[in-house]
Amino acid sequence: MKRRTILGALVLFAILLLSACQAIPVQSTADRVAEEGVVRIGVRNDNPPLSFVNDSGEWVGFDIDLANAMAAQLDVEPELVVVDGTTRIGFLQDGRVDMSIASMNHTRQRDDAIDFSVTYFWDNQSFLIRAGEYEAIEDLFGAKVAANAGSSAIPSWREYSAAASAPEPEIVEFTDKLAAMQALRDGAVEGYTEDNITMLALAAGDPELELLPGGHNPVQFGIGVPNNDSAWRDQVNYALQDLWKAGTYQEIYDRWFTGPDAMIVLPLGGEMEIWPE
Repeated sequence: MKRRTILGALVLFAILLLSACQAIPVQSTADRVAEEGVVRIGVRNDNPPLSFVNDSGEWVGFDIDLANAMAAQLDVEPELVVVDGTTRIGFLQDGRVDMSIASMNHTRQRDDAIDFSVTYFWDNQSFLIRAGEYEAIEDLFGAKVAANAGSSAIPSWREYSAAASAPEPEIVEFTDKLAAMQALRDGAVEGYTEDNITMLALAAGDPELELLPGGHNPVQFGIGVPNNDSAWRDQVNYALQDLWKAGTYQEIYDRWFTGPDAMIVLPLGGEMEIWPE
């Protein structure tokens, strides 16, 4: 009887504790950002022309300008946090950033870990090669190739190869893009796969390298936000869409991809999803 009484008390305590926890409201990122007046934005610094450190030591790029515009649209101060291909998701999960504007392709696998805004950038993933050695990406089936650690190009190239019943690809992962480029130049790998815009920027002015036509993975960048926080995701989407409607997005895009000072010429490849009022 005594054991039953103790067990019953423990069960009751557990129920009360669970009810108390459920009663405590979870603060949305939107509320905390508004309260603090600061939004922490994860941005890369190794990905020209999207986000990189220039010769003057300045952190610049399309994603940098977009991050600052997003903060202004949300009426808060930006705090830019350096992330890379392996931390841009983890920092969101750990609460170290409130959003990641970090050239992040929206994939199902990533969507299981975090949430995404509507698409804000459109591109493709092909291969950079030594000039004249290959004519199509299919020529690289089964070859040793380079990719950035954490890149969506890795599972995509595996799936593309498997769909063509090609040999299993040998992919060497790099955490440093310049090291991957050097491996390509040295002949340690036969190709380097990444977002086309990034590879074109890295190979700019080098006649020994060229981009293969086509691609194996369409790129649709989204702003990463914490999982299951719809109030914050909505605010991010509204701010992004308002920048598009006001023409601010187009001004930033032209500055980096179509204007006279653009590092790489890349016509706008899509149109942002805009929701009616």
